[in-house]
Amino acid sequence: MRDETLPWRSPGIYPILDLDFCKKKNLDCFELPKLWLEFPDLVPFIQIRAKSASENELEILVKSLQIRYPSAFWILNDHWEKAISLGCFGAHLGKEDFEALSDKQKAVLIDSNLFLGISSHTLEDVVSLDSKLWNYTGFGPVFPTESKEDAKSAVGTPILEKIDRVSPVPVTLIGGIQASNLEDLLSYGSFLLSSISMACLEKEFRAAALKIRNQNR
Repeated sequence: MRDETLPWRSPGIYPILDLDFCKKKNLDCFELPKLWLEFPDLVPFIQIRAKSASENELEILVKSLQIRYPSAFWILNDHWEKAISLGCFGAHLGKEDFEALSDKQKAVLIDSNLFLGISSHTLEDVVSLDSKLWNYTGFGPVFPTESKEDAKSAVGTPILEKIDRVSPVPVTLIGGIQASNLEDLLSYGSFLLSSISMACLEKEFRAAALKIRNQNR
C-alpha cells in the first residue's frame, strides 16, 4: 500500500479501459485515455482490464499506454504481480482472488507499494476491510451487469447510504453504472463511479461528466 494518498474525486469517474469491450465496440483503446485526461478534476486514475489477453499481449498493452500517457495513474485489474513488474501505480483484486493467495503472495503484495483496491459485495465485506492494506474498495454490482460472466447479484441502491457511512476506506461503485442513473446514485453519497461502458463510450462519458460538474456547482 502506498504511503501517499492520491486525491480522491468524490464525486468522480473511475474509467475501466476494458480491452474486450473495446474490441467488441470497435473502439481504439489507445485513444480513449486522451478523453479521460481532459477531466483531471473528475478522473483520478484509470484501470486496465484485459481478461482475455495473453501475458505478452497484456505487457505490450500496459507498456504502450504508459509510454503514450506518462502522466496517467494506471491500475491493473487482477494481475498484481505484473503491476509490480511493470511499475503500475496500483492493482485491483477481486475479493475471492485475494483470499486465494498464499501467505507469501499476500506478503509480497502488502510490501509492493501499490495503490490497492479490492471488490466488495456485501456490507460485511466492506466493514471488515483493513484500511492499512486497502486504499479503496469497489462495491457492487449496484445494478445488473453483463461485463462479468460470474457477476454477483445486484445489491441495489438503498444500501449505499449506509456503505458511505461505515466504510473504513473510500468507495467506488461498480456494476451497471450509466449517465442515466448517475443522479440517483449520488443522492446516497459522494461516490467515485467506476464503469466500462459509461467511460468508454464518449457520448456517455461526456454526459456523465457534465452531470457531475453541474452538481458540484
